[in-house]
Amino acid sequence: MSFTCCALFSAVGAFTLVSATGCGTDAKGVDDCRDIEQARCAAAKNCGTVDDVAECQRFYRDQCLHGLAVALPSSSQLKDCVQTINQAGACAQGDASIELRDCKDVTKSAPGAKKACELVSNPELATECSFLAPNADAGTSSGGASGASDGGSSGAEDAAGTAGSAGS
Repeated sequence: MSFTCCALFSAVGAFTLVSATGCGTDAKGVDDCRDIEQARCAAAKNCGTVDDVAECQRFYRDQCLHGLAVALPSSSQLKDCVQTINQAGACAQGDASIELRDCKDVTKSAPGAKKACELVSNPELATECSFLAPNADAGTSSGGASGASDGGSSGAEDAAGTAGSAGS
């Protein structure tokens, strides 16, 4: 009887130790990721890639628990990036195929992006959001996968596909 009791106590103790160490997170930039993805979900509605903004935002609220897979932006970089995404989405309202050159004051530059909705789908193409992809070339910094650490799928178009019913 005492052997069974000790074995049970030992198993519970081991489970507690393993569970306690396995539940932690070292995710960085969770709130930054959420700010970016909230803006992208709202802007993607004007681009026709997201139907349910609230659902998209809920999806990325959880996805962003992984944090950013890039160096954390400064507060001014984050603010400028979110503003660029918002302005690109606002410019696309009523015409999802609008050329970026026809949008006023959306971004300083966005090599590789021709349309406003391209910046919503791939914000790292804008210099204001280039911190999202530090290992590729997008003008002054980078272009490539966005900053979410879930393999880089932090796009509004990705939201439409990844979130299931968030898109068309």
